[in-house]
Amino acid sequence: MRSRVASGRIFAIFSLPTLYAMVCGLLLIFIVHFFFRARGRVRLFWAALFLLGAFNLVLTQSFGGILFFTAGVLFYLFASRIFKARYLAPLLMVLAFVLFVVTALRFSEARELSPLTLRLANWDQAGRVLAAAPVLGTGLGNYETAVPPHVRPGEPESIYAHNFFLHMAAETGLPLFVLLLVLCLPWLKANLPRFLRAENALFASASILLLFFNLFDIGNYFFAAGLSSVVVLSQIVPPAAPARTRHFALTALLALPLLLGAAAVSRQQAGDLWLSRQEPARAQSRYLAALKLVPYSYRSRIGLASIAWERGDREGAERALKQTLAIYPGQPYANYLMSMSSWRRGAQWTALVHAARAAAGNRRNKEYQRWYKYVQDTLARQPALSAN
Repeated sequence: MRSRVASGRIFAIFSLPTLYAMVCGLLLIFIVHFFFRARGRVRLFWAALFLLGAFNLVLTQSFGGILFFTAGVLFYLFASRIFKARYLAPLLMVLAFVLFVVTALRFSEARELSPLTLRLANWDQAGRVLAAAPVLGTGLGNYETAVPPHVRPGEPESIYAHNFFLHMAAETGLPLFVLLLVLCLPWLKANLPRFLRAENALFASASILLLFFNLFDIGNYFFAAGLSSVVVLSQIVPPAAPARTRHFALTALLALPLLLGAAAVSRQQAGDLWLSRQEPARAQSRYLAALKLVPYSYRSRIGLASIAWERGDREGAERALKQTLAIYPGQPYANYLMSMSSWRRGAQWTALVHAARAAAGNRRNKEYQRWYKYVQDTLARQPALSAN
């Protein structure tokens, strides 16, 4: 928390400033809408609220968040027929001024074009992941575990593709992704005129913001963005039929695994927090609670392995590491610990195999590379085994 405050970037409960900026931008579009609808002193309230929200947006220092909001609010102002073309230049000057302020606050990153470099690199990595498994993909939720071997030295890395559509294609595979796209095209063609109607300007502008967020960030993989997309589309496109109880029951049934997964992740992250505070007993209880909900939570098993390793319980650590590698064979840290443990008990060739997997799984980690080279060099200096 101290490092976040020192950086000057605020993003409250969200894990990344761009996510908070997206939510902030959506709220600002609605504030603009209510400002123009209000009369008298009520307008002062909405104006003050807009200034507070705009200040929050600037504090996120998110280039993407500001650009997404700009696209959305410009669409709203023109689609709603309440803005005149002669005011466009002053409006763009104000928005450009805000962008330049953020650029000044993040000048070192802007000078190196870091945000653009990150996205281009992540899109390239997503393409490599897709090329490695074009038919079936990596499986839903597996992009994070599949991308590390495809990150080349010197490239910025991320567990997201920073493009919802690329991310989804990499996880589902091209055939299913293309099928989903084909199914969506008739719906889009039939309902596109609704997005251009003045009465739908508010929710259409919100959908514009969300579209850009999906094109240049994680998009609907972020819960707030996915929920916002559902609400926005429900207000533009009327339902084809009234909702039925069985539809709700089916949705709840399908959502149950996701809810259990989210609860397990919450407990696992709490365990990580306690472990970082050097409270292994509390961390262990959280990891075990996560495993009760989702037995295949490999992160929780890595946490248990780390606790056992620090306690000197090599047998317990290896047991947890084997369980981790059964779920995720290429996990770099688990392979690294398993290699070190195998080396200490004399299983040198097993140590070499796991060291190679750790080095291949994360080419940017210098410790993994050094350990792999050490094991290689040590075994190379040993005399060859006799044929007898």
